[in-house]
Order: sequence, then C-alpha cells, then structure tokens
Amino acid sequence: MKKITILVLLFCNFSSVATQLIYTPVNPAFGGNYLNGSYLLSNASAQNNHNSGSSYEPPSALERMSTSLESRLMSQLFNDAINGQEGYLKTQDFEINVVNHDGMLVVHITDLTTGETTVLEVGQHPTDGGS
Repeated sequence: MKKITILVLLFCNFSSVATQLIYTPVNPAFGGNYLNGSYLLSNASAQNNHNSGSSYEPPSALERMSTSLESRLMSQLFNDAINGQEGYLKTQDFEINVVNHDGMLVVHITDLTTGETTVLEVGQHPTDGGS
C-alpha cells in the first residue's frame, strides 16, 4: 500500500510541473526565428519544378518592319475615313473595309482568325433629321 501511495504522489507531482503550450511560427515572415529563413528557402528551391527560362523571342527586323508598315497603312486608312474617303485594307489578322453609305461612313472590321465582325458607323444617320 505504501508503494501505491508513493506512485500516486509521483504522478500527481509530474502533472503539476506541466506548462501551457505556446505556438511559435517557423517562417520568419510570420514572426519566426530569422535563422530559419535560409533553410526554408533552400528547401523551397529544391522542390521548385518551375522552369524559370523565358520563351519570349524578340521579333526579327522583317517582322518589326512588317508590323510598322501595317500600322502605318491602318492609320492612313482611318485618317482617310475621317475625311470621308472610302478604302480597303487586308492584313494577316484583319480585313478593314470603309464605305460611304448615303453620307454616313461605315467601317467593317473583320478579325480573320476568329471571323468576328465589328461595324462602326461614323457620321449622321439620314433618318436622324439633324438632331
């Protein structure tokens, strides 16, 4: 009986020594120890499978000239359209047709890759009566 009492007192004694658990973050970005930073970064880098190389290739001189010329022709076509002149331009991506329809300028823009068409009407519609 004496042994049981001693064991009970020992177990009671151990439970009185316990303290409250306190959470401490590991990541230094969230308040953890700054010495963990290099360890966490090296682990993340070792697990990273993302290819960091860029697939961008700058356009060639011919592509730049073609784009510039295409832009210039579109600009000229729209300037002519503002002055009431008709015109047509077909590029690799777009087909632009400017038509004077009873005093109203109608611009048809067709995206050749999707087939989508946009129609812009510039000027006064004859049925508006000037208002």
